[in-house]
Amino acid sequence: MSLARAAVLMASMVLSSNALATTVSATDYRVNYEGRHAKNWSQGHVELSWPGSSIQFEFSGTRLAVNLDGRGTQFDVMVDGEFSHILKTSAGLANYEILSFSDEEEVDVEIIKRNENYDAMIRIESFETDGEIKGIWDQQPHILFYGDSITVGYGNESNKRECTTAEVIDTTNARLSYASVTADMLDASRTMVAYSGLGMVRNWNGGEPYHNLPHYKNKVGSIFTGGEEYQDRHPDLVVINLGSNDFSTPLQPGEPWPDMGAFFNEWVNTYVDFILEQRSRYGDVPILMISKDWFREPMSAVEGQLAARNIEDVHTHYYMTEHLGCMGHPIVSEHQVMAEKLVEKIEELSLL
Repeated sequence: MSLARAAVLMASMVLSSNALATTVSATDYRVNYEGRHAKNWSQGHVELSWPGSSIQFEFSGTRLAVNLDGRGTQFDVMVDGEFSHILKTSAGLANYEILSFSDEEEVDVEIIKRNENYDAMIRIESFETDGEIKGIWDQQPHILFYGDSITVGYGNESNKRECTTAEVIDTTNARLSYASVTADMLDASRTMVAYSGLGMVRNWNGGEPYHNLPHYKNKVGSIFTGGEEYQDRHPDLVVINLGSNDFSTPLQPGEPWPDMGAFFNEWVNTYVDFILEQRSRYGDVPILMISKDWFREPMSAVEGQLAARNIEDVHTHYYMTEHLGCMGHPIVSEHQVMAEKLVEKIEELSLL
């Protein structure tokens, strides 16, 4: 073989190799993110952590991979709106195959964060493909959900109440929580600011008193020391589901309230302040407070304070489930019923 022909062949091999290894930065305009996220434009990566956060785009080709530091969390991979598989990650930057087809396909891809992490932000570096990534931009109303483990979808894919930590991790799926299902049924996008175990002023059994859910109301992610600079959509509706952790266990020795009456009053006042903060940040968007049926008394007290202050377009919705999943949490079928009833309420009140 002549040197000239060898050079042409090698050049052809290099071109073919390059054609199979197109890299798309995580900050590329064609990659859409749903939920709070922070784009580092200079380094080309994107950080997120809230459960239910998602990555969306159209893909054409045979192979798609992502470079990310997933911190050991899990993602549902959706293809054309249907569940494909679970992506399980490890700590540290790694390359993960998302799709592999024998023939070229053109599909919509969504990668949805299933569960929680609190130590550090998830970092998406880039995507690798032999094909092309295109943007998906839908005009949808947007719902912001604040909540605890129920909003997260804690253990909702389980079939028992007693679960190990590993089982909780594997069976928690924010995509199938009432919040995500509600948004899907309303053809809305969603942001979830939800953290298992936290309450409005008191966490489960009085634990971790250094933080409550309002600490994270303006944070990019579920990291205690995390920042407050992020990208997200402006909500058209705010849904608040807090109180279960506050009221589900009796006060413990050493907690700051002398009795339940003092705690009750602080909870009500803090809830009202939280609503006022939402109005200050997002304007006159409707707010829907949702609560287990057990907690009508404190919710009625919140309603009374709001009425006394002439704060309008704040509504209340109650739900109840059997809590058949891990540690007494709702399972997927219960989340579905919760979502259906919540959608009925939202449509009845014309909140979107």
